[in-house]
This record gives sequence, structure tokens and C-alpha cells, in this order.
Amino acid sequence: MHKHDAAILALRSLINCIAREYADLTHWSFNETTTFSVRFPDRGGRITLPVLHHSATGHHVFGEPLLLEDLTGSRLITVVEALPIIITRLAPEDSQREGREEILERALSSRALIAEALDARADDLDGLRAEMLSFLEAEQGLLAGHGIHPCPKSRSGMTADQLARFSPEFGAGFPLHWFAIAPELYRTGHSEGVPAAQAWIGEALGPELADLKARLPSDDFALVPVHPWQAAHILESGRIDPLLSSGGVIDLGEAGKEWFATSSVRTLYRPDMPFMLKLSLGIGITNSVRINLPKELLRGDDMARFRTHPAWSRFCENFPGLTFIPDPAWMAVADTNGELVDDLSVSVRENPFVGLGAERNVSALASLCEYLPGRGSRVGALIRNRAAAEHRSVDLVALDWFHAFLGVFTRPVVALYLTHGIALEAHQQNVLLEIRDGYPVGSFYRDNQGFFHHSRSHDALTAILPGLGEASQSVYDELPVDERVIYYSYINSMLGMVGAIGREGLISEERLLAALRDELLSLERKIGGQSRFVRKALHPILSCKANLRTRLARMDELVGPVETQSVYLDIVNPITLADVERAHA
Repeated sequence: MHKHDAAILALRSLINCIAREYADLTHWSFNETTTFSVRFPDRGGRITLPVLHHSATGHHVFGEPLLLEDLTGSRLITVVEALPIIITRLAPEDSQREGREEILERALSSRALIAEALDARADDLDGLRAEMLSFLEAEQGLLAGHGIHPCPKSRSGMTADQLARFSPEFGAGFPLHWFAIAPELYRTGHSEGVPAAQAWIGEALGPELADLKARLPSDDFALVPVHPWQAAHILESGRIDPLLSSGGVIDLGEAGKEWFATSSVRTLYRPDMPFMLKLSLGIGITNSVRINLPKELLRGDDMARFRTHPAWSRFCENFPGLTFIPDPAWMAVADTNGELVDDLSVSVRENPFVGLGAERNVSALASLCEYLPGRGSRVGALIRNRAAAEHRSVDLVALDWFHAFLGVFTRPVVALYLTHGIALEAHQQNVLLEIRDGYPVGSFYRDNQGFFHHSRSHDALTAILPGLGEASQSVYDELPVDERVIYYSYINSMLGMVGAIGREGLISEERLLAALRDELLSLERKIGGQSRFVRKALHPILSCKANLRTRLARMDELVGPVETQSVYLDIVNPITLADVERAHA
């Protein structure tokens, strides 16, 4: 039923990538109607399509019909046909064959999942724009994913049945698979003042795991939860066969009540548990295979230690609104050589949305910004509802809404970087907004994997928190850290929110960009110090991650030095349009 809408969404995400990453092959025509065309290399022809919304921030919306012109002539093609044609002709070189084939396979599987999710949630689509949503409703309501990525919903390695069972888009809930680990193979750690992982599990899950405990040869075995897909995968691979044969690892199977997949797929949630579980999951999601690496397990302690230090309290007094959700405990399994079996590693994340907190009106930015055909976005619905309730124009409410967003997200995230050199990979899926009376009143940052700092700030940070970032390998040169913060926090989230509001036709993007520019300049005046971050963010040219080129190069963002994990390229900074708006004011 929703195959056509899914095809439009998949094509939109791909074309937005091309518009950003292949400017030399593209052309915009602004006549009576706006059109966009892509000229393929090696005489591959050209495809042209109408533009329903042109966005300064790159969040365009395209329509039909699509015209393909090549050596065989001119013909109209459907949105379903367009995806493989574009991918095949965009990068025809032999050197890119493997990347091209991988992207095509993943883009088609992503499109298929979006179609199935839209079908499965057809009765919920309007409800997912409601003014009030619980944490879980919002987490499982992200149906199309990243709007500038060639394969936002691909889950490489899962069968159709597994996708239906484990994907959040289908409201997935399932019991965990459990392994018992002998003490000589069990590895764990936790932050000061936080229970150890086994204590946390024992207290919260003791009654429902009592039968498992009764099957263990002794009380000193630890229980380690594993995603059911991952358990089947590692058992089939034979990698832990020696550990199973020796009795050091015991396969206990699935047990307990259902846990629910959140928008990251591998982080699981229960509204009655004081913690979430970030599990290893060896499938390709967007740009990475999602395995918990040893250094990432330790970054949760970095975040937790900083959050409990008076420096964080002092920061929050001056820049309120941001809350950390750390992963302050972890579990892992070592093999007979003492090396961690990354496939079984677990981060234990604090859960602020437990009990009555489960009903808090908290949503990831990605869920707020997602724009579906015929429905629009939740942020658009919130602003329109507020305008009606307050009897004010939508443009003024939109501007107030955006100012509230700047106050609880942009201001603390940028101030934290300018003050302490601490970077957050605060992209739309890692940031939650709490909504009250229709407006943002607070933000949450989750995912210790993206918590790091630059080398210039290292001495000052370790003077108050000895060893911060060292064991977790999360100290980098300032230049690549600037680049990451500009992409994840600024381009993806801040400019992404500008694009989401502007796409709804509520207010011009230029007015929002002017407000964002003023906020950044105000922060630089107050605390800019030695950092050149704001000047880089306001420079006419930005260094931006190229998701399509990264996938063509088959790069994994979690592997290797931070400088070489992704393809970055220069794009025009849309915030320069704020100067135009200011000139007209």
C-alpha cells in the first residue's frame, strides 16, 4: 500500500545526498517551476525531476514525473525505477563496483523496510505527530530515518522475518538471550557511585531470571544479556565453541519479559527497568557495523565522571537545559587469550524514562523532524497547534519555538565545547528534546560512543578528572574534532532543525538561520576563548560528512583513526543567507 511513498522517501534521501556531494554533476533550474537534474558521467545521460521544496540547508523535497534522457532517447520513469538507475550510473568506474553494488543492495532493502513499516503503522501515522508521545512511542515512530543518506533503514544481515521481529518500526519487543559466564572469563566495570552491572541486573531482573540462576553450576557465574540475533549469529559462527565446550560460557537461551528496540535498533528499553542495554549487533546500520568496541565501553565512565564533577554543575548553572544519559557500567566476555569477544559486550545505560518517567514527552530530533508524504512532520504539527492555541501567526510561533530549541540545545552543546573542549556527536538520533506545552524545555544527549575531547583541553580536564579520555582513547587533535562537531551538532541537528521547520512552510529558513547565527556569535563573545569553532561554523564553506561517498568507499565510521573514518567534503554554508535576511530587515 505504501510502496510508492517509500520509493519517494528513498529517492529523496538519495537525491539529497547527490545534491550535497556531487555539485559538479547537478543543476538547479529556477524558472516558472523549479527542477533539479543530475548528469551522469561516461555518457550515462541525465535525469530531471521537479522540486516541490528547495531548502537552503539541503532538506529538499522532490516530486514527479522523472525524465531520463540518454543515448536511447527520452522517457519518463517511475520513482521505483529511478533508484537503481541513479546508483548504477552515478559511479560507473570499475574501482567503485563493490561500493556501488553494496549501496544498491542496501538502498533497495532500506526502501523495502520503509514500505513495510509504513504499512504496519498506517493507523499510527497521524498519531505519531501528536503533541504528547511517550519515550517508547517516539523511539519506535521513526519510520524513514536519515533524510540525507543513501540507505537510512538498511539492516544488512537480517532476514525479512528477523527484521519484523527486531526492528523498532514494527513496535518490536522480544526477550533477551542469556549466557552465563565463568568468573575467569567475565570482564566488567562501572563508574564510582553506580552499581556494578551484575548488581543492577540482579536487583531489577532477579525474580524473572531465577530459573536461569538455578541452572548454573555455581553462584559466581555472571549473567550476560545478548541480542537474540547476535546470539544466533555468534553461535552459528563457532567463534565461542571452545568457551562453550570448556564450560566457561553456558548458553541459557531466551528468557524474561520483552525488551523493546529503540530507534538505534540495538539499544533496548523497558519502561519498568532503571537501565537500558546497548548490545552488540553485527549488522550494517547506516555507516557502521554496530559492535561495542572496548574503548567505547570506557567512554560511558568518562561521561559519568564528568557529570558528577562540580565543573558540570557550575556549567549547568550558566547553561541549563542539557542532560547527559551515560552508560556507567559495562559487561564483556574474554576468550582464552584474554581478548574481549566484542560480539558479546554490553553497555548498561541509565534510564531516565522509567516508571512514571516513561510517559515523559521526550522525542529524538530525528522523530520530530521526519517528514512523511501527505503527513508532514511532528515539529510542524506542534508549531501549528501552538499557533492555533495561542491565536498567533505561525511564523512568530515557529521563531519562538526555534529560539527555545537554541536555548536548550545549541547554547549548552556549543558552550560545553567552547568551555571544556568536550565534543558531543549530537546528531538527530542521539539528541532528545523534552516537549512541554508544545515547546522544547530540555534536551538529553545519549551515546557515550560520541563523547570525546580535543588535545588542547586535555591538561585542564585531567587536572580535575585524572585520566579522562585516556583509557577510552577519546582525545583527538582539535582540527578533526571541530570537523565532527560541525557536522554532527551543527549541520545534522541545528541546520537539520532549520530545514525541518522551513520545509513545513511555516517561516523562511533565512529567518531561522539569522537566529542561529546570532546565538553562535553571542556564545563566541561570551566564551569563545582560543577556539575557532564559531568562526568555522560561520565560514562560507563548511566541511561536511558525505554519506553517499562514505558508503561508496565502504568505510566504517567506528574503525580506524577518527580522521579516516568517513569522507568529508566542502559545501556552501547556508548560514550566509542570514546576512541576506539581515540586509532586508
